[in-house]
Amino acid sequence: MVGWRSVACLGFALLLSACATSPPLSGALPGSERQGRFALKATSPFEEPKAIQGNFLWQQTADGWVLFLKSPMGATLATLSVDAAGATLQRTNAPDQRANSPTALMRQTLGEEVPVDALSDWIGGRLGDRANITGVVRDDQGRVTAFEQQGWQVSFARYDSVGPTRMTLATQSQGRDVVLRLVIN
Repeated sequence: MVGWRSVACLGFALLLSACATSPPLSGALPGSERQGRFALKATSPFEEPKAIQGNFLWQQTADGWVLFLKSPMGATLATLSVDAAGATLQRTNAPDQRANSPTALMRQTLGEEVPVDALSDWIGGRLGDRANITGVVRDDQGRVTAFEQQGWQVSFARYDSVGPTRMTLATQSQGRDVVLRLVIN
């Protein structure tokens, strides 16, 4: 069974620094990063709820994106890098993992589908690939505020000039409820 810390580190995957940031990547595109805080809570019947919080930095690069996840004290939890060659997950005290896509990497690591390929679109408040997307709700300005994709209920709120500054992703899988909240600075 996959540990809740693995889910958190990958959480998006999606996911991901107010107190601590990683230095900009040499290939990062100007003005193409989002940072903030994340909180992940997983609950299962007959088990204590599990939660983890931290900071994240997401950077768009010329050929993909990189997501840094850090603890509230600034220690690196994980780095997820995506480029034309595939996706790589680096975690402290664990061997690097690689797959052809971020979704394939999540399936390999967690044993379930997590639509991480959509992260670069979601960060900007876009739907991206409309495959498996249902229940799209838009605000009076035409911006996406909610939808469902591959069993995940996603909501966006408080847009700035780049995209939503509040995101909530929730799913129920194998009797476990998982809620990931992102606050973008």
